[in-house]
Amino acid sequence: MRSLDLQGPPPAGPVARLGRYFRSLVTLFWRCGVKSVLSGAKTRARRVLGIEQLEARVLALSQQTSPATSTWAVMSWIEHAEVHETTLVSIVVPTHNRSALLTRAVEAIRAQAYRNWELVVVDDGSTDETPELLERLRHELGDGRLQTIRIARSGVCAARNRGLAGARGSLIAYADDDNLMHPLWLKAVVWAFSQRPDVDVVYGGFIVDDVLRVNQDGAGALPSYHLYPFSREKLSRHNLCDIGAIAHRSGLPEAYFDVALREMGDWDLLVRLTRDKAPLVVPVVACLYSTSAPDRLSGGPTYEADKARVQAKAH
Repeated sequence: MRSLDLQGPPPAGPVARLGRYFRSLVTLFWRCGVKSVLSGAKTRARRVLGIEQLEARVLALSQQTSPATSTWAVMSWIEHAEVHETTLVSIVVPTHNRSALLTRAVEAIRAQAYRNWELVVVDDGSTDETPELLERLRHELGDGRLQTIRIARSGVCAARNRGLAGARGSLIAYADDDNLMHPLWLKAVVWAFSQRPDVDVVYGGFIVDDVLRVNQDGAGALPSYHLYPFSREKLSRHNLCDIGAIAHRSGLPEAYFDVALREMGDWDLLVRLTRDKAPLVVPVVACLYSTSAPDRLSGGPTYEADKARVQAKAH
């Protein structure tokens, strides 16, 4: 998370014109009535090439535009796309002594547009009110919606591994207790995997509240959006996304966390998951990344050692 590269302006030429076309098209959708226009567009699309092929083509073309333009276009599409809620998504959340923040994180998950999910919260030896909070949430959500697992203090990577072991969904997503999941993220994940059955891993973009704090260069930056194209060479040098922006199919042998790492478990996971097969980069906002929570792991005393360990494994 230290090397966050800001994206440049939208490219010129035909791709830029395509971006302007999508902006005009969605504006027309809103002005003419989203439901009726989408219904007519889908009917015509089915006659020409099928709605599935159209959605896949929109996704491919959108990634050729600037990150902001492509994200706006794809999220506008996904917001109104028909996604059947037959796929269970498991969301793994480790937590330690952050009951107030955890409440906020869970509320963001409960606000998801896609409703077929289960929450797997791993309490990593909390000594605050976290156990009582999880018990209240269990009564509110029910056992079918919430799994709570308590372990002795072991670290975030061990906690995530325990959550993965208990997850029942065919798709896995992640959330940290101090960040917020975007309401469309789970719908985008299910939509992307349904469009690309050959893909095992997807990742999206994220909004950082203050990138100066991430890089320990002070504070006061405005929130910024980060979406990085996949590159094995760049991934071997620095992380490309946050854990809250990664999703994958369950049961992958590479889907585990290195318990020797105090931080950078998400980077290490992405390196392993994409070693033999590239992920699909989905231009959507996955989460809102906060830098103001106390006791954050990022930039801690093991930063340099953890970075060297991940880079060595990546190479």
